[in-house]
Formats: sequence, C-alpha cells, structure tokens
Amino acid sequence: MKRFINPKTILSKVRLGPAHKPTGRTRHYLGDQELAPPSELQVVTYAEEPGYYLLYIDADGRELTDTYHDSLEIALQQAEWEFQVKQHEWEAVT
Repeated sequence: MKRFINPKTILSKVRLGPAHKPTGRTRHYLGDQELAPPSELQVVTYAEEPGYYLLYIDADGRELTDTYHDSLEIALQQAEWEFQVKQHEWEAVT
C-alpha cells in the first residue's frame, strides 16, 4: 500500500538561545513524560490543509510536537508567549 505524505512548507524558523527561556505557561508531554524545551521553532504549512503549525524541534532536527493556529500571526504570538521569541528574530525560509 502506497502512503501519501502531505508535503510541508517551512515559512519561518528561529533557533532558541539563552534569551528564549520557557515561560512555563505551556507544557508538552509524550505520554506522561514532559518534553524537554526545543532547540528550534518552525512555522509551517501543509499542502491542501488550512492553518499554520508551530513545530517544536529538538537539537537533532526531530519534531517533538506541534500546535495548530488559524493564522501566521497567532502562531508567532504563541512562540512569544511560550519562549519570548520576538517577531524580528524569525528567519524567513524560502
């Protein structure tokens, strides 16, 4: 059986550094284990799907989890709310 993979487009990314300490306002879990803070955040879209996803990426480039948002603005606001990422810190990806 052939499985269809919905391609994603990375719109923006930011490498998290010392200034991006988790605020503790949100916690992400895998089962009953709390996930470690990500090393990078990405905002992506998926072909033929609405909305924007904020991806939480570990130091090895693996996706830890994601959150869904109706707009790019809301996804960026989520990153600021969780990690104090300012809008000017995002790198546009082409």
